[in-house]
Amino acid sequence: MAKKSAAAEFNMSETIRELLTENPNLSSQEASDAILARHPNAKINKNSFSVAFYTGRKKLGIRLSRRGRKPGRTKSVATVRTSVNLATLQSAAKFLREIGSAEAALEAIKQVQAIQVK
Repeated sequence: MAKKSAAAEFNMSETIRELLTENPNLSSQEASDAILARHPNAKINKNSFSVAFYTGRKKLGIRLSRRGRKPGRTKSVATVRTSVNLATLQSAAKFLREIGSAEAALEAIKQVQAIQVK
């Protein structure tokens, strides 16, 4: 049986590295278009390309821009957990059953809170 002629394959990672060294500001879509322009017969798996593109950026030391972040601000996560005993939970469940829905219960609580004098 005759051997098939070897398809003109290309190394996607190497091509991506070349593109990124030429222009480090290329987006993923722009790089994909440039590769397809260089190798029009190449079948490129979108997921494989994405992995190779971002790994190439990382290895070349090209950082993504930090759009939308303000310098010096950090996100603080403050979680406050209050322990509620079983009797309180049971009375809350009874209240929900009597009033009908959680929305109605919240509205009732807001009205009671507005009436109370502090």
